[in-house]
Amino acid sequence: MTDAGPLALIDDYDSDVEGGLDRQIKGHLGYGLPGTATNHGRPVVSTKCLRISPTGRSWAAATTEGVLMYSMDDSFVFDPTDLDIDVTPEAVDVALSQGRHLRALILALRLNEASWIRKCVVSVHPKDVATTAAGVPPKYMRRLIEAFAEYLEGSPHLEFLLQWCQELCKVHGHTIQQHCKDYLPALRSLQKSLTRLHQDLSDTCSSNEYLLRYLCTPSFPN
Repeated sequence: MTDAGPLALIDDYDSDVEGGLDRQIKGHLGYGLPGTATNHGRPVVSTKCLRISPTGRSWAAATTEGVLMYSMDDSFVFDPTDLDIDVTPEAVDVALSQGRHLRALILALRLNEASWIRKCVVSVHPKDVATTAAGVPPKYMRRLIEAFAEYLEGSPHLEFLLQWCQELCKVHGHTIQQHCKDYLPALRSLQKSLTRLHQDLSDTCSSNEYLLRYLCTPSFPN
C-alpha cells in the first residue's frame, strides 16, 4: 500500500506505444492519448433514412447496423427476432383458406398488423373460439388483448368478442395473474373499452325500455 493507493493498481509500465506518445506529431498532439482515442472496436453507424410515427411517440432509422426502432409506449412495436421469411400476409391467407385458424392468428400476431389480427379473429367460428384461444402462446397474449380493446370500440360483433375475452381469461388466467404487471396496460385498455360499451348499451336499453312501456300502455277513450 502506498500514498497513491494499492501498488497493484498503479500503472508504472513505461511504454510510449501504450500511451500513444509515439504518434504525437505537430497538429495532432492529442491523438491516441488515453481518453481521446476513438474506440476502434465499435463500427461507425450511419443512417440514410429516419421516420417518425404520426403520434410522435416512436421513430425508426435505417442504419448500416440494421433497422433501429424506439418507442415511448410500454407495448412492443416491432419484434425482428420473431420474423421469418415465411411470416407474410400471403401465409396468413393460405392458413385461413386451409381452415388453420390458430396458425393464421399466430402468424398475424407475429406480423403485428392490426388488420390481419382482426381478420383472423373474425374468421374463427364461435364454436371453435375456446380451442383457438387455448392454443395462443402466452407471449402473444398481451398483443391479442390490446387488439380486442381496439376492436371492441367500433365492432358490431360484441357478443363474439366478449366470448373471445372470456375464453382467454379462462384458459390463460393463471398466466395473467403471474405476470399481472406486464398485462396491466392491456387489461386497463380492455376494461376501458368494455366500460364505455356498457354505458352506451345501458343508455340505449333504458331509453328503449321506457319507450316500449309507453307504447304498450293501453289507451282509454275520452
